[in-house]
Amino acid sequence: MSSNGNKTTLAGVLVLPALVLALVGCAGSQPSQMQPSTGATDQPAESGSPTEEETTEGDGDVIMTVGLAFMPETITVEAGTTVTWQNGEAISHTVTSGAWGDVNEETGLRGTETADGLFDHDLARMGEEGDSFSFTFEEPGEYPYFCKPHLTMNAMVIVE
Repeated sequence: MSSNGNKTTLAGVLVLPALVLALVGCAGSQPSQMQPSTGATDQPAESGSPTEEETTEGDGDVIMTVGLAFMPETITVEAGTTVTWQNGEAISHTVTSGAWGDVNEETGLRGTETADGLFDHDLARMGEEGDSFSFTFEEPGEYPYFCKPHLTMNAMVIVE
């Protein structure tokens, strides 16, 4: 085998992980060990998946950002409930109300988003001032929201 062939293989081995990290979007984000604040539902979804719907009652419901996802992805609350988003990552996010769609089944990336102006908050990195945001949902309905820079972060608050 020629030395040129070995260099190509070594270069490929070194470049591939860097490419994967770049495609993910925010290389270096790590899930946090931080627990939700008081009033949060600490019961895991049955399958442990953040896509499971979780029903909670009372004030102080918390949604965490972990692993480039809102957890839980869907939450059901009573009208008049204040929901708090808490950033559990070392990168910033947004909590932007509005419709999203055309999610690619293979990649999980959304194809469309339309902010509706109900709320749009920049979440600072975990542990920094502004790393949480609260909103009180007064009217029943479905309230989709997303993170502007991270196309895999799409979620819903259902108010009954």
